[in-house]
Amino acid sequence: MRAREWVIAGAFREPEEYDIPTLPAWHVRRSDCGRLVFADEDGEPFIAADRPVRVRR
Repeated sequence: MRAREWVIAGAFREPEEYDIPTLPAWHVRRSDCGRLVFADEDGEPFIAADRPVRVRR
């Protein structure tokens, strides 16, 4: 799926009308050992970073 398709569908209509899945809701937290964790609504992590670093733009 192209990001452009999602942006256009999201701006003008419902993304589901274009067979684009809805954006999942997730929660960001830190684990006990300091890892940055993205988790779903049930708290099940689906991606984690062991050593996240701060970046400047």
